[in-house]
Amino acid sequence: MQIASSANRFVLRDLPLAARLTLALFLVSTGIGYLSALVQVHFQHASPGNALPTGDDSVRIFHGQSGKPVCQIERLLTADEKAGWNGTGSMAAAFTTKSADWKKQLRQYAKQAGNDGDPEQAESTLRHERDGERLAVLAWIDAGATKSDYDKDAFSLPEVMKSQPITAGYVTDADGGRVAKIKTILTDRCVRCHTTTDPEDAKAGEYPLETYEQLKPRVCATASSAMSLTKLAQTTHVHLLGFSMLYGLTGLILAFSSYPAGLRVILCPLPLLAQIVDIALWWLARLPDPHGSEFARLISVTQGVVAVGLLLHIVLGLFDLFGPKGKFVLTILFGAAAAGAVLVHQSGTIERYLSQEKAGVESAAKP
Repeated sequence: MQIASSANRFVLRDLPLAARLTLALFLVSTGIGYLSALVQVHFQHASPGNALPTGDDSVRIFHGQSGKPVCQIERLLTADEKAGWNGTGSMAAAFTTKSADWKKQLRQYAKQAGNDGDPEQAESTLRHERDGERLAVLAWIDAGATKSDYDKDAFSLPEVMKSQPITAGYVTDADGGRVAKIKTILTDRCVRCHTTTDPEDAKAGEYPLETYEQLKPRVCATASSAMSLTKLAQTTHVHLLGFSMLYGLTGLILAFSSYPAGLRVILCPLPLLAQIVDIALWWLARLPDPHGSEFARLISVTQGVVAVGLLLHIVLGLFDLFGPKGKFVLTILFGAAAAGAVLVHQSGTIERYLSQEKAGVESAAKP
C-alpha cells in the first residue's frame, strides 16, 4: 500500500469555490459568535469594570468563599453588590436599588423633617432600614430557616439586632423582643421576580420562591457558595457537546490545510484539549483550599488558550482557502477590522463603559 505524499494529498484549495466560500463564512460566523460569547461572559461573570472575569472572579464562581458552607440565598445576600446582578453574583440590591419602590421611598425620605431635603441623608437612612430587612432574613437563615417562623410570618430577632433600623411594617415589638415578618419581606423583595405568575424578570421566574417548599433548598446551609453542582453539570454538558462540535469542525478545516504537518498536529486539536482541561479545572476547583482556589485561578489560562487556538483556526483556515487574490482580499478585510478596533480603543468607548459600570455599581453600593 502506497501512502500519499504531502505534495499530492487533498487540501482545502482543491474544493470548489462554492464549498470554500461556505467554509469561509462558517469560520467568520464562528469568530463573531465567539466574540458574542465573550460579551455574555462579561455580563454574567466579570466583576464590574473588568472586560472579562479575573482570577478572583473564577475563584468566586467555581470555588466559592472559604469558611463554613452557606446556602444559596445567604451567599447572594452577603455578596458585594458589585459582584453583578445574577444568580452567581449578588442579589443584595433586591433590597435597595433593584427594589420596586426605591426611588419613590428616596423622594419621600428626602422630604421628611430631619432630612432637610438632603438626598444623601435620605439614602443613608433608607439604606440602614433596608439593610435591616436583609439582616433579618440572614438571621432567620442562621437560626435554621424554620417553616413555622415562615408560615407565621413572625421571626424573633436576635439580641444583636435590637437597635438595627428596619423598615416600618416589617417588624413589630413583642414581649420577647422584636419580631420580623420574614415571609412578607421575602415576598416583597424576592417573589415579585421569582414567581411563576407574570414575573418582572423572566429568567428569575424559572426559580420560583413563592412557597416554603420552593424556598427550602435555597435556605438550607449545606450548599457551597460556588456555582451549584446542578448548574455546573448543566454548563459542562453544554460546553462539551456544543463547543466540542464547533472546535472539532474548525480543527478539521485546518487539518486539511497546506500548512506543515507538525503545525497542524499541534494546532488542530489545541482548543479541544484546552477545553477538556478547562472543564476539568471547573470540577477540581470544588476541592478544599488551598488546592481548590489554585485550580480555579488556572481557569483563565485555559480559557485564554482556547481563545487563541480558535483564533488561529479561523485566521489560518481562511487564508489557506484561497489563492493570491483571495488572500489579498482577506488581508484588506483583516486590516480594516484591525483599524476599526484601534479606532474604538482610541475613542475610549469600551474603557468609558467599564468605568461607568464600575462607578455605577460602587455608587449603588455606597452606604
